[in-house]
Amino acid sequence: MARRPGCPLLSVVGVCAALALLSPCFVPGPLVAPAPEVAISFNPALAASAALPVLTMLAEDAEAKYGDSRRWSAVLVPLTTLVIPAVAMGIFTIYVSSDDAFYQFRAGHPRGMREEKELYSNPLYAGRKNPMEGLVNKDDFEKGLDEAWERAKPKGSTVTVKDKLKELSTQNSPHWW
Repeated sequence: MARRPGCPLLSVVGVCAALALLSPCFVPGPLVAPAPEVAISFNPALAASAALPVLTMLAEDAEAKYGDSRRWSAVLVPLTTLVIPAVAMGIFTIYVSSDDAFYQFRAGHPRGMREEKELYSNPLYAGRKNPMEGLVNKDDFEKGLDEAWERAKPKGSTVTVKDKLKELSTQNSPHWW
């Protein structure tokens, strides 16, 4: 197929026309910019835009009117009868048909336990669940905690920091490793 001789010329003319149409989109340089107007003149568009907030007092209150239900029905009926039940049935089907479905949300699931064991076998993640991990001086932390508790504890309290830390260390809870 032979190329037409005027095709490149036509495309160059088209690009030049597009650039000419885009030229008002750019701000002129400081030397080309027109001098600012010194004379004060009345601008009706500016006056109208300043009066618009006052005109909003004349607007009606927002309220549901007869006929609005048709607009909402166009959205809510398909949503509640098609989309939400389809998503719920799909999630239920996946949950029933697979033993590993949503295992991240099931505590003690074998796959989750296996992945956690693999994660914590990496030296970078070892001890991540230990709240004391990364402390420079654990004894200094416990001493400061003991001093703060002595200042803040209620009168007549017999709870000590050492006893509480020992109690928390024997629990199987997420705040202690």
